[in-house]
Amino acid sequence: MCGRYRRRSDKQRITEAFAVHVGLDELQIEPEEDIAPGSIQPVVRLNDEGERQIEFMRWGFKKEDGRLLFNARSEGIETANFWKKAFNERRCIVPADSFFEWRKVQTGKKPKYEFTIRQGHLFGMAGLWSRWKNPKSDLWEDTFAIMTVDANETMAAVHDRQPAILNPLEYRQYLEEADRPPVHLLRILPSKEMHAQEVDREIISNTQVGLFDSL
Repeated sequence: MCGRYRRRSDKQRITEAFAVHVGLDELQIEPEEDIAPGSIQPVVRLNDEGERQIEFMRWGFKKEDGRLLFNARSEGIETANFWKKAFNERRCIVPADSFFEWRKVQTGKKPKYEFTIRQGHLFGMAGLWSRWKNPKSDLWEDTFAIMTVDANETMAAVHDRQPAILNPLEYRQYLEEADRPPVHLLRILPSKEMHAQEVDREIISNTQVGLFDSL
């Protein structure tokens, strides 16, 4: 799965990596060390003119029963009742420099690991987005979730799921409308392209945790 991720790249690097050329004048993107579900983050999607644009959305789909769904399994996504409309019509890409996961242990605190790819290169996680009506403000918000796939050998030592990381050459295909949604792009990143290391488990931005709790 993906329960935390890091974005250290600045605005220029992100817009260049994802070929975003519109809406840049007022755009501000601040690096964040430990991004949690419920926070508002930049994602790349197509605008009404079919151009790539960065929009800020809240991470997680809030269900009526109060649950926050921030990951979506790739298996059967195109037919899953809860996810299919968003995946078929509203795909997005989530920029990240690394992601975190905790390894389960018998006793004590769970060790925290950071996963990077291609010698620390910026990458795009496959996502989907939708609109959610805040029952307290009665306003609509855009929300997103990150797609997950089975773990490769490197990831499997810590967790059985990992984010679906897209090949940069396939960003266009993933975002554009298609007669058949691009399920084939939701592949497992090979172990040789991923690096894992244990990190300090206290690197958490508390201001981002539980932002959805009061909504």
